[in-house]
Amino acid sequence: MKLFALDLGNRQVKLRSEKSLKILPSYFVDAEEYGKRDVLVLKSTDKKTSDYVSQRDSDFTYVWGEGLNISGKHLMDTIRFDNRYNSLEFKLLADFALTELARDFKESSDGILDVVVVTGVPTDDYEKDDVVANLTQSLKGVHSTEINGKTHVVRVHDVYVLMQPTGTAINEMVDDQGEVIDGTDIEDGYIGIVDCGGGTLIIDAFDEMNLDTKNRVQLKDGAYSLYTAIRNRVTSHPISEHEVERIVRNGNETEVYTWSPNGRETIDLTDIVMKERKRYTRKVVQSIKTNYKDMGRMKTIFITGGGANLLIRDEVEMTLPIARFVKNSETANVNGFYKYGLVNEVTNVGDETTN
Repeated sequence: MKLFALDLGNRQVKLRSEKSLKILPSYFVDAEEYGKRDVLVLKSTDKKTSDYVSQRDSDFTYVWGEGLNISGKHLMDTIRFDNRYNSLEFKLLADFALTELARDFKESSDGILDVVVVTGVPTDDYEKDDVVANLTQSLKGVHSTEINGKTHVVRVHDVYVLMQPTGTAINEMVDDQGEVIDGTDIEDGYIGIVDCGGGTLIIDAFDEMNLDTKNRVQLKDGAYSLYTAIRNRVTSHPISEHEVERIVRNGNETEVYTWSPNGRETIDLTDIVMKERKRYTRKVVQSIKTNYKDMGRMKTIFITGGGANLLIRDEVEMTLPIARFVKNSETANVNGFYKYGLVNEVTNVGDETTN
């Protein structure tokens, strides 16, 4: 039995197994919409997309991968704030994610790969029994997907659903071998965890790892709101928030943001992006200050999630001196989910599902 960890976010999917750690988009494209590919290729290239045909929707082929070309495409998007886990788009994404991890294991193409899954949901969703049940139902059971003409089959025996921010806490407390790290100040302290996701901004507090239900909030202010704000300020050419996301992520290290709408001209979006990043950062900081009414008691505020790298760090640290940006924040939750599975030896447990 293999252990899989999934963080199926609104903007990005993070996947981990014993063999790989993968980051992919939370959307995909109908192959007919994508068009015929590689007709001008003169030599072998390293493809960053693949064709996926889920048994769930076998009449259609979808293109998915980190190199997905989104320019001018109609995307099958999974971002939703209501009933997300019951949608066809999400169930297809789950099929693709599970078999994408499984393709690293020979057993998935020779027969059936048996796995246990650890995943997470926002704290508000975790407290809703129907949400956890729907997610568990979408993941549990047999998933069969043809990837580039080769069928991979996964059977999910058990699904462990955690509160999403606890993934970061576990990641900080546990090493890659599943051993608890001595000297961490998380278990015996009052800490905050701010998860800047693609769709949501989750602000939680834990007192000795017990959720403080009074000082927590979940807002629809994830990174997508930053991308939308930038998109609305670009008036010279039509641009989608998905294209904005690619521009922002690609330019984040140098803080130089450029875009070519047609391959002929280059538009410098740096001033727009930096101003909107600053505005978004101040909005997030204000939400943190409003929610944590007694920060004098707190040891640390961990800033995590795929959107953490989009915040202006100096702005955050100047206003919130106890803030600590988690290393590799984009994958902190999925790494924590995986480590939870190691610590609790979930692959050795029977077939009873734990939520």
